[in-house]
Amino acid sequence: MSHDIKQIKIKKKVQRSFASSAILLATAGMVAKIIGAVYRIPLTNLLGVEGIGLYQLVFPIYALMLTLSSSAIPTAIARLVSERNALGDYIGGRKVFRSSAILLVSTGIVATLLMFLLSAPLATLQGNSLVKYGYYIVAPAILFVACSAFFKGWFQGNMNMLPTATSQIVEQITKMGFGLLFAYLLLDRGTMYAVTGALIGLTLSEFLSLVVMCIMYLRSRPKGIAGIAEAKADMATTKEIMRVSVPIMLAGLIFPVVQFADSLLIVNILMARGAERGLAVSEYGILTAPVGSLINMPIVITLAFAVAIVPIISARRAKRDVVSIKERTDFALKLSYLFGVPCSISILVLAKPLMTALYPSFDASSLALAVTLLQTSALTIVLLSVQQVYTSVLQALGKSMLPARNLGITAVVKITLDVVLIYWIGIIGAVISSLIAYMVGCILNSLSMRKLLGKSKNMAKNISKITASSVIIGLIILGLTYAINNSYALIATAIAVSIPLYVLMIVSMRTLSDDELKGFPASRVLIKINHAFKKGRV
Repeated sequence: MSHDIKQIKIKKKVQRSFASSAILLATAGMVAKIIGAVYRIPLTNLLGVEGIGLYQLVFPIYALMLTLSSSAIPTAIARLVSERNALGDYIGGRKVFRSSAILLVSTGIVATLLMFLLSAPLATLQGNSLVKYGYYIVAPAILFVACSAFFKGWFQGNMNMLPTATSQIVEQITKMGFGLLFAYLLLDRGTMYAVTGALIGLTLSEFLSLVVMCIMYLRSRPKGIAGIAEAKADMATTKEIMRVSVPIMLAGLIFPVVQFADSLLIVNILMARGAERGLAVSEYGILTAPVGSLINMPIVITLAFAVAIVPIISARRAKRDVVSIKERTDFALKLSYLFGVPCSISILVLAKPLMTALYPSFDASSLALAVTLLQTSALTIVLLSVQQVYTSVLQALGKSMLPARNLGITAVVKITLDVVLIYWIGIIGAVISSLIAYMVGCILNSLSMRKLLGKSKNMAKNISKITASSVIIGLIILGLTYAINNSYALIATAIAVSIPLYVLMIVSMRTLSDDELKGFPASRVLIKINHAFKKGRV
């Protein structure tokens, strides 16, 4: 009996740890995204829609190089370190850290050199040779990100999300400050000079983020464990990191490849339809900058759940705790719907006020296009939120090739539809192709998950509760759009009214259990409300 009680206490602690870690990352990520979104407003006004289009052309290949050099290894580190810690092998965890450091620095150097060498031909393929200067500027940032990656993986494997959260905010603040400063100073020389100035800010921000990670690591590195100081990198550990990270990298490579394909296809296909180069670049810029920023902002919340769940499920897997794995997976999926669905509906309703308030420099045609693209893209918030959780869980379970395969199919569908739909109906075709492709990806990952863990009994009921609450919130916001004409006042009122009402509806319907609520802010109040509604139904 005492053993059972101990296990229940451990399970509750894990639930709170997961929720608290996810909320910390989500909060930091949301702050970082808000800073990033705020940054894009003056930057877009400074560079113009064509300038922001040139700025955005750099990012797909930059993201591709980051994925090849460093994106998968932090997840592998987190998984391997958490597994070793769960078994008490702290020296083994230290070996993972040191082996990954050597590996990441090496891949970072190679990717940085590749970026320099490929800059000119890539810029030509994208239809604008001037973009090569942007590639030269951001190339060193790849090495800085790679060096930061092994620190992030180590901290996440030890369930310490604070350094990752701190570095995200530092990165965004410095990118905004330096980016706007250098863009403004170089604007008189021409649009491309201003774009490179903004990219200088990006590279500096990644360097400062690395400095922050180094300082936090030096302050918290493990001490007092026998033999840990002597733990060295070895080939066996490096091979294990590669074995775990390569399938994760293949899965993570899909979206950068798709974004890179978009950067090649969209501008060139729009020009083939008869659009001038400047207009094609401007439409691409609107899709990827103002619209992309608003769509990605809520997705960062569920990305936090996806990151936080990897070490927990990896540790449970090491102990073969199938029940706990299923519970954690269901909880993460529930949270992804909990945040994703209301955000999708709210952005659908508030698309025009958001664009009007955030981008006052847009002319009527640019504003109309941005609103249409944002409304059409709204559903991708839910699809990408769920996709991230599925992918992370499958990777944590050691089935990394499954999400890689599923995302590969998603990419083929997306690129194929891009070619057909963009030529047929223009830039809106890129959004529709994304929606269809992400639906396919979610279905495939859901089927893979069901084969491994079985069907969740209460997921359909929880999704229906979340959807019903979100639709009610959407209707309330829609009513506010008729009552309030000022965009800023409308957005502020919608946030102030909808969030507490949504929380009240979710708690009153008992969508979350008491143990799940304990990881949230004001958990005691939420639990009391939960109990009050429960008594009211008795």
